Formats: sequence, structure tokens, C-alpha cells
Amino acid sequence: MPNQSVLTEKEQELIAVGASIAAGCQPCTTYHFRAARIAGADDEEIHQAVSNALRVRHSATRVMARIGGSHLGEVPTSETACCEDGTLISELISVSAAFAVNCTTNLETHLAAARQQGATDSQILTALKIACAVKGTAGKKVEAAAAKALGVTEDQSDDCGCDDTSQSSSASAGCSCGETERAVPTFRAK
Repeated sequence: MPNQSVLTEKEQELIAVGASIAAGCQPCTTYHFRAARIAGADDEEIHQAVSNALRVRHSATRVMARIGGSHLGEVPTSETACCEDGTLISELISVSAAFAVNCTTNLETHLAAARQQGATDSQILTALKIACAVKGTAGKKVEAAAAKALGVTEDQSDDCGCDDTSQSSSASAGCSCGETERAVPTFRAK
């Protein structure tokens, strides 16, 4: 990926695939797989995005197991790096996956690695906004499922477009998850 300040639609959709996998949102994953293909991503690129997101997700589980164990008096085990790829796009995918899965350890690691790969503030902010939109939508999907199981009605609006039947969508379109204004400025350059 050239070091341009703006991410292409394909790159944004690969980031959205990673965030969707990490967040565990099946409708978002389905939507962003299709959108990534439409934007020109091939199976190898999509597979890499999925692999990065799964490594971040598994690493986040190990981090929490270690923290939980330490509170129980267990001796912590050593942690291996979650991702070895290290390209700019893979690091931005990992940033978005870490954000989507709520893992500050991986978020800090991959933000630093993205910076080492030459990521601009704009690119990082775009990855975080995409993750925010996906995470917000995933939460709404779970809330709607819970409301349905309890027999109550729940308003559900999507931020990432995964319920949008039109084919024209940007991965970060309309990130209005409510957390954007509070969460994303934390990651702006000082």
C-alpha cells in the first residue's frame, strides 16, 4: 500500500472486514466481505484481513486470561506477539480489530506498529472510525436479538451499512455510534 494520506475504498473495506470479525458481527462480516470484493479485494487480501482480526481477537482473549489469572494469584505466562505481518494495511486492520474487540493492549501495540509503517493520523483515524461504526452496529445487533428474545421492541439503526441493500457504501460512512466524538480524539496526534 503506498503511503497516501487517504485510504482507498478497498483498504477501508478490508479494515471493516477485520473490525467485523473481531467484533463478532455476522451481518457486518457478510456485508463487508461483499463490499470488499466489489471494491476490488481478492480472496488472499480478504483472507489476510480475517487472519489479522482473528489473531488480534485470540490475543485479546489471552490478555484477559492472564489478567484474570493474575487476580487469582496465578503466575502470568509470557505473551507472544499476535501478528507478525507488519505491513501498513495489516497494522491498520489490526488497529481496527483491537478497537472492535476492546483490547487496549493490542490497540497500543498496533497503533505503534502502524506508526512505524508510516501510517498518517488520517489513516489511523479512518481505521478507528470504521471500527467504531462496526462496533456500534454489532452492539445494536446484539441488543436487538436480546430484545427479540425478551419479546420487546428495540429501535435498530445501522452505522456501517451492513443492512443496506444498495451496493454503494464506504466502510466508514456515517460513523455515528455515539462514541466517535469521545473515543476517537483520544487517538489523535499530540
